Amino acid sequence: SCDRFSSGEVKYVVDCSPNGFDITYQHSSGNTAQQKINSSSWTRTFNGNYGDFVYISAQAMNENTIISTKIYYKDKLFKSSSSYGDYVISESYGSLK
Repeated sequence: SCDRFSSGEVKYVVDCSPNGFDITYQHSSGNTAQQKINSSSWTRTFNGNYGDFVYISAQAMNENTIISTKIYYKDKLFKSSSSYGDYVISESYGSLK
């Protein structure tokens, strides 16, 4: 590629206690995917390019839940968010830089 910006690994991380959350995320193709996760954490990695829009949203399935979303780009924390409460949502997003 003649792109002057290098690409790098993007990693989405969701942690939730107690277990159980629904996620919506932007994939490398630009499409959005949804998934139900029954464990306490979920990660996904893919290759991203400078300027790509990345998005992860997670909604807890329980009351009294702490849930966090994080996006790493090239092994550095790029965006993070967390929420505490009943059926709460955490979202992290941005354009890679």
